[in-house]
Amino acid sequence: MIGDFLSPLWFIADPAKRLYWVCILTSLLLASLVVTIETKRFDLNRQMRSLFSPEYWFQRTCAVDVGYMFLNNALRIAVLLPIIGSHLWFTLETGRFLQSELGDAPEIQLNWFIIASLYALTFLVAEDVSRFGLHYTMHRIPFLWKLHQVHHSATTLTPFTLFRVHPIEAVFYFIRGSLVFGLVSGFFIWLFGRELSTFHIMGVDLLGFLLNAAGANLRHSHIWLSFGYAEKWFISPAQHQLHHSIEHGHGNLGTYLACWDRILGTHIEAKKKERLKFGLLAD
Repeated sequence: MIGDFLSPLWFIADPAKRLYWVCILTSLLLASLVVTIETKRFDLNRQMRSLFSPEYWFQRTCAVDVGYMFLNNALRIAVLLPIIGSHLWFTLETGRFLQSELGDAPEIQLNWFIIASLYALTFLVAEDVSRFGLHYTMHRIPFLWKLHQVHHSATTLTPFTLFRVHPIEAVFYFIRGSLVFGLVSGFFIWLFGRELSTFHIMGVDLLGFLLNAAGANLRHSHIWLSFGYAEKWFISPAQHQLHHSIEHGHGNLGTYLACWDRILGTHIEAKKKERLKFGLLAD
């Protein structure tokens, strides 16, 4: 049991986590490239000193981030999983419901690659729009904003700021994630049956890993990585830093896809690098 509560220590070995060692490595390489381009020189010693700077990693705000990581992980293990159930439970219940209400699924002859692609894209869109919707309400409804202020209270952004979430907000995101995974996966189980394992491994896990490896850890950092013209479709780390800045309000609420922000008028492009101040947003 104690090992379960200490499981965040093993996030570095879990490909599904943003702190997976490969994702950390790709983020470090991207950060080094960005700094080299900005300074027009590669200074390994200076970059290493900056990377392992005690002033950055041993701030009180970073310790709070790590504390929330362990707190919310304990909440998930001790409360949410026993009471609400796992993603797998939602998946099986969705499949059973569709089978009982609609009977056998129509026979659709598709190869594994097409099934994997359909599942991955469906899950990506459902996951991203549901995250955007919940995040949007967190910024628009006063009670929920009070909870979400915990995340925005970080005055220095580090990759651990991802975990600085009020426990009640963590419950909302757990339920959201379980429902999305269960509904999408359960539907595909009903529709394609035994192909689930194939498109799960080749689709969602791979796609999520690639998105995390594309600099996701730099979203909560001081490294200004903009995607340029591609920001019309994807949210860059720099855009998420604008989201956290006091000066730019409540824009860039998306996780990966930029279309939801563009539809609702909350999209802000990260043009030239800005000096940002992080902390609680000014209302």
